[in-house]
Amino acid sequence: MEKYRNDKNQEKIINICGNDLTKHYMQSLSMEEREALVEPTFQYFRKVGFMYPDNKDKIDKEWDRLKKFEPDLESKELFNNSSLATYICKYFCNSFYKTTELGKNGKKKKSMLDLYNNDDILKKLIRNRFGMLWNDGATESFNISPRMMIQGFRSMRLVNMTSMFKPDVSKYLCMKYSEEGDLVYDYSAGFGGRMLGAASCGRKYVGVDPLTIPELYEMQQYLKLENCTLIATCSEDFYDRDNIFDFSFSSPPYYNLEVYSENKSQAYNKGKQYFYEIYWVKTLENIKKMLKPNKVFCLNVKDQPIMVDIADSYFERTDEIKLRTVRSHLNKKNISVEKYEPIYVYINSK
Repeated sequence: MEKYRNDKNQEKIINICGNDLTKHYMQSLSMEEREALVEPTFQYFRKVGFMYPDNKDKIDKEWDRLKKFEPDLESKELFNNSSLATYICKYFCNSFYKTTELGKNGKKKKSMLDLYNNDDILKKLIRNRFGMLWNDGATESFNISPRMMIQGFRSMRLVNMTSMFKPDVSKYLCMKYSEEGDLVYDYSAGFGGRMLGAASCGRKYVGVDPLTIPELYEMQQYLKLENCTLIATCSEDFYDRDNIFDFSFSSPPYYNLEVYSENKSQAYNKGKQYFYEIYWVKTLENIKKMLKPNKVFCLNVKDQPIMVDIADSYFERTDEIKLRTVRSHLNKKNISVEKYEPIYVYINSK
């Protein structure tokens, strides 16, 4: 679907039948009156299409906030719900909205764009945002804007969009395990969160990715990130020279779970043997040679014992950082659920 680009439209509360669909207005309506607004609201979103983030003023403000952010380097537990500077990633990396994962049956789940283009699901989402589908008679509603609709897909657990590595976590890692002016290597550049974190604290950054580099290049050019190098290749194929990098970190893809693209450049599309024995082994071999002795390698994966075991055979594991995510938004029992995800910290002891 064609992008609907118009600054600030993603944040703007929509007007239907002469009324702004604010939370206060929606709560003043009966269920019958809300139902009468479903069809015209549906037609509005069908007309404008999926609205990607497009507020350049917000990009500049978020970048400034990230540069001023001072992480607590003594902490080993990081709050992973932060949205600091993630807007920048979503603005430039529209492919983020196309990501999904495999279901238990091995089939690819619908992406956010797939769901948005499904009439029945879009109407279900509208009713949800109108406060019409909650259990126990709840009638909570929201300000109806494109951004709130996007948030609704995740709140309703309709889509399991791949998580975005948080720029503030990247800044923490770069400041904790490297020095200003150091050269850091990101072996799976993804949606740019690690590039932003590294650039925000004066590190030189090299990122490789076979899929998202064109989008990241636009981000780099807009923010004038002079000390960032982006290379459109696979990490199993990338080797520069021995002992060049001062720090290496990333959150690599998973086999048979995440789906960024069906493109054959993605290692998970080449089968299990290729993923572990070629992609992952070669990536680690290259990093070990390029990373300076006694420097840090970080791996952010969860429930991937094979990947961790192979990494353990190349590097000496010395520490672990925990990412804490809290989910409490409108769950059935209204109880907060905390989940933890590890970042394994290794030393390159040669």
